Amino acid sequence: MPELPEVETVRTTLQTRLLGRVIERATIKRRDMLVVPGDPPGGFSRSARGAAPRFRRVRAADLLGGDRVDGVLRHGKQLAIVGASGRVLCVHLGMSGALLWRAPGKRLERADHVHAHWRLDDGSRLVFRDPRRFGGLWSFPGMDNLRLARWDALGPDALAVTSAQLGRALARSRRPVKAALLDQRAIAGVGNIYADEALFGSDIDPRRPAESLTRTETTRLARAIRGVLARAVRARGSTLRDYRDADGDPGAFQLAHSVYGRAGLPCHACGSPLASALVGQRTSVWCNACQA
Repeated sequence: MPELPEVETVRTTLQTRLLGRVIERATIKRRDMLVVPGDPPGGFSRSARGAAPRFRRVRAADLLGGDRVDGVLRHGKQLAIVGASGRVLCVHLGMSGALLWRAPGKRLERADHVHAHWRLDDGSRLVFRDPRRFGGLWSFPGMDNLRLARWDALGPDALAVTSAQLGRALARSRRPVKAALLDQRAIAGVGNIYADEALFGSDIDPRRPAESLTRTETTRLARAIRGVLARAVRARGSTLRDYRDADGDPGAFQLAHSVYGRAGLPCHACGSPLASALVGQRTSVWCNACQA
């Protein structure tokens, strides 16, 4: 969390707020949350004595300082803010990260755990906040560098995944299909919430080996993935604990969950109590009667 619908909601919100704006000032407050060209593998290095991490000095351009925002892109759960110079800042929100935009003069409700912030030419601000620090920022000279370093390792974007793409990803896996869907190298953007919802929508048991799905079932699952993600995007995502869009507003799709978080409650389709267990080390919920 956040998954594809939440990140796409942040993207569309930021696209409206940032497009054409010039970043007058960019500040990094936690250097270990930013990876820039020239950093050692893994983002930082430590001396043999365990001294503080050493990084290459951050330039304003590394955070798009002085640049005009030309676009906000997304692949899976990752965002890319693209500058007119061609430079790109990749943002991964991780489990608790948020990109929050504030209008001129409007204060941020919670200023703790803010690791980077930007001031725009209209007086508005953008901040990156991440209490658990599973997310991060990556700076690249251009989109080709970003794709080579990060996005090429991801599977097809789940919002537009085809049955053929999904079939190729699942055919090679003996893992439970739920675990295969969570592998971002197979399909990018699906997490625990929407894997449960899509498997329910396609009547497939999450514990089944991925390679056991027939072509018809794979087609049904691909359609269910696209459908549930599209509906969640329209509802601006699911807010369970701390997710908010870039304006600080919660999503509403949690009100439409069919199975996620409903273990033991009646199935909306047949009334049977919903089952729950760990599948691929993640809590999963399904209906034993509806999902074969």
